[in-house]
Amino acid sequence: MHNNTKKRNSTIELLRILSMLLIIIFHFCGRAYNLFDYNLPSNQERELLIKLLFHSMGQTGVPIFMFISGFYGIKFKSNRLVDILIQCFLYTVIFYSICSWIEPSLWSYRVFALNLFGPSTLWFIYCYLVIYLFSNPINEFLNNLSFQKFTIIIVLFLYFSIGLWIMKSSSLNLFTLLELYVIARYTRLHLYEKLHKYTIWMIMPSIAIFLLPAIIGWHFNCIDKIQPYINIYYNPFILPICISLIITAHKYSFYNKYINSLASSALACYIIHESFYFPYFAKPFFHFENYSVSRIIMVALGIYIFCYIIDKIRASIQHKLLPNTK
Repeated sequence: MHNNTKKRNSTIELLRILSMLLIIIFHFCGRAYNLFDYNLPSNQERELLIKLLFHSMGQTGVPIFMFISGFYGIKFKSNRLVDILIQCFLYTVIFYSICSWIEPSLWSYRVFALNLFGPSTLWFIYCYLVIYLFSNPINEFLNNLSFQKFTIIIVLFLYFSIGLWIMKSSSLNLFTLLELYVIARYTRLHLYEKLHKYTIWMIMPSIAIFLLPAIIGWHFNCIDKIQPYINIYYNPFILPICISLIITAHKYSFYNKYINSLASSALACYIIHESFYFPYFAKPFFHFENYSVSRIIMVALGIYIFCYIIDKIRASIQHKLLPNTK
């Protein structure tokens, strides 16, 4: 996340909230409707197509979130690092213990032991923290590169990631977030001036191109062949969506303190909703007899607001006890 003395652009903060809502929907709908299973039975029912399209859009949540961090450049602050680590401990260890007391079937000594290493149980968080720890030297290195050298690095990143995409390798790793971060820095330093006049017109075509394979897979009953290539962060067709959204949001800025306050709890929302205990309570709310996009969006908003309230209570108590973590 970017930090500076100026007021944050609320268009960007809205985009941050949107990315987290997409992540919530991606995780819970994927589990509720078994959309992570590439052997999903194929049929040409309209409901299945809507599920596939919505699920595919959810895949863009993490890249958009990380693109925001890379576009503005993470700036290391020790108090912010402590704050994130406190969140990890509270929302994994403490909350898991409380929820296990409420619902004893959740309790497991193994899970409790894993929660003691909270960031390590959430791939995005530990990868984000590694980049956060080394953000200053990473930024200094990237900012001092010439256009030619930076372009070569981008080409190499794309070369490796497209190869991993073709092999259908897991993208839940540090390389994925680092690639997104580096491409976002390149976008800010070298692409913004060239593209900012056109990106608002790029958004819908880039989304359509990204979703087209899902439509083809549904139409020709070959979802199992196409889904592994769509729902993976190495998918290169995610990048135009991220680039067009971030540049457009940066260009068309406004300020709203309520939106910015909501966005400040996005990382906490990720930690809470992906912790061991939360899916047990939330998953039933995402499974409807008749698939309803509007109800899913409302449930996702409800989860985000719930996490926001919890996080603000945590922050209020924490900052009184540990004022240096503000």
